[in-house]
Amino acid sequence: MDIFIPTEINEDIVKAFTRLMPQLSPDCSIPTKEYLEKMINSEGSYLFIAKDEKVAGTLTLVIYQIPTGRKAWIEDVVVDSNMRGKGIAEKLIQAAIDFARKEGIHKLDLTSSIERQAAHGLYKKMGFEERSTMVFRLLID
Repeated sequence: MDIFIPTEINEDIVKAFTRLMPQLSPDCSIPTKEYLEKMINSEGSYLFIAKDEKVAGTLTLVIYQIPTGRKAWIEDVVVDSNMRGKGIAEKLIQAAIDFARKEGIHKLDLTSSIERQAAHGLYKKMGFEERSTMVFRLLID
């Protein structure tokens, strides 16, 4: 299983997002090739791909700078349901941690839906600690 950050978006990656996004959340929109290209060319946004014969999972790492320092956030971790339980998510997350460390990041956050108990166990195993904080969202139309 190779973990890499793509420098271009090919049809395999586009097809993977078409397959994986509904597995992440049924309400997710499917990103277009143009959207994914814009994302990987955006400063501070890093797409990690896990691929064997086909793309098995993805993760996005966002690095940002605020007055309290540089921080990073892991978003949209998804592994194909047919490939779960094989350590792919752990490899993706470790690759993101290693990348963040090389970038001088000292705080790495992520959120996870309450029902994803298996993912919570993995995050704790990898050293993430549950924070007592609230996440608020405003939908802007």
